[in-house]
Amino acid sequence: MPAELHLGWLDGAILVGYVVMLASIGWWAAHRTVKTTEDYFLANRSIPWLVTTASFVATCISALTFIGTPAEGFSSDYRYLLSNPGDIAATIFIAMVFLPHFQKLRVTSIYQAVAERFGPPARTTCSAYFLLTRSLASTVRIVAIAKVLEVVTGGGLSYPQCVIITVGGILAYTTLGGGRAIAWTDLMQFGLLVTGAISALVYIVTQVPGGVPAIIDAGRHAMTSDGTLYNKFNFTEMYKPENLGLMALMTIWGFFNSSAAYGTDQDMVQRLLACNDNRKARWSLMAWGLAGIPITFLFLSIGAGLYAYARVHPELIAGMTDNDHIFPRFILGVMPHGLRGLLLAAVASAAMGSADSALASLSTAFTMDFYKPFWGKGKTEAQVVKVSKLSFVGFGIFFMLVALALKSMDNLLWLAFRLIAFTYGPLLGIFVVTIMTDWRLSARKVLGLMLVPTVLTFALAMLAWYMNTHGGGPFWHGLHGTYWRLYTIFGTLFVLAGAWLLKEKGATGQLS
Repeated sequence: MPAELHLGWLDGAILVGYVVMLASIGWWAAHRTVKTTEDYFLANRSIPWLVTTASFVATCISALTFIGTPAEGFSSDYRYLLSNPGDIAATIFIAMVFLPHFQKLRVTSIYQAVAERFGPPARTTCSAYFLLTRSLASTVRIVAIAKVLEVVTGGGLSYPQCVIITVGGILAYTTLGGGRAIAWTDLMQFGLLVTGAISALVYIVTQVPGGVPAIIDAGRHAMTSDGTLYNKFNFTEMYKPENLGLMALMTIWGFFNSSAAYGTDQDMVQRLLACNDNRKARWSLMAWGLAGIPITFLFLSIGAGLYAYARVHPELIAGMTDNDHIFPRFILGVMPHGLRGLLLAAVASAAMGSADSALASLSTAFTMDFYKPFWGKGKTEAQVVKVSKLSFVGFGIFFMLVALALKSMDNLLWLAFRLIAFTYGPLLGIFVVTIMTDWRLSARKVLGLMLVPTVLTFALAMLAWYMNTHGGGPFWHGLHGTYWRLYTIFGTLFVLAGAWLLKEKGATGQLS
């Protein structure tokens, strides 16, 4: 079934309405009085907690989730739903330990909290880690989003057009309205995501003869491409005795990785700092830990429904070589006009909801941790806000240029996707020391403790890549393909152990 973009007037009206709503919110936010960077980036900490929750969830859901999770449900089973209890534990840990500390200090950039303990050089190091990691990782996210949109539009938009439209559209409302515009557009995008996903599932059920019972029966007697029978509704596969070791490893890794994401990444924390109620902001974070389960279930169910539909209509998957194409094929080739436009708008909202927060957090970190301390001394808040807006545009242009260059460099994407493994561990370790201990360290020691595990894990990753591509054995294949996730755990423990060994006697605080 060829994927071709055919939009009716109703589809076009929905897409135009979506764009108009984005522009309207950006215009509304731009006309609110903005006097300080706290107001520009955090909306003066005035965002209602329900909006904060929706914004945070929209940040976590990307276009890759919208397309990739149904592909998982189509080709595999539901074990992904319950495979990471460590993520839920991490939301509780960060909400109860890290977030209250940031709120007490009333920081705009969370790396200001490190400066309170170990001085400005330590803050600069941590913020530089974030800027490097998030700028490159978010550029790869833009690459992935553009490729998804290219597929979803059936080639109606070229890859460069998808890149320019995605980044340009985000800049149009983020630069004007700052954090207030992002929070309220994320609320709209969250509603569109959920509405689109539920509508898609309901429509799929109506198109499968026999409805839900037929989908369940097809899932219980699913078959892989090599003819092996399996049960898609196998929720507890990971909890069988033979899999408990792997389950424990995934749980530990999930806790470390999610703690680093939710507690040391400005991209995530900034949504929560803008909330008008500190206690409810913590509940917003923990709510995501639980909300992720029904949302994942919803998208996996779309995939299971598409599997049952494809058994009746095999033309849907004729010639398909990538399971990620299954949902876009259904949207473009089967869904009626109106619903098709709604789903295309939902995919666009998933793309923008995750990318706009990245731009905002990068601009925040650059402005608060670099511009104000080094070049903005003596500048008025109005001048700093102006620079903040320019930094939005600067990072957006960077996204565009690098994303266009990476189009033909798929062999390097694995490195960019894994950048967080080299930096999340040291960041988490330093924040744990900052918030949970009274150990006294010099800024030079903080820098060394962060750089050593970063260099070691990066060197090991490059060696594993080289060995894997030059006939290395199972050890190197496993390290490159799977166990690179352990780098985050190693980096965290290295920093904690090193800080304990190198701590100075005396009062809590920093050394000159």
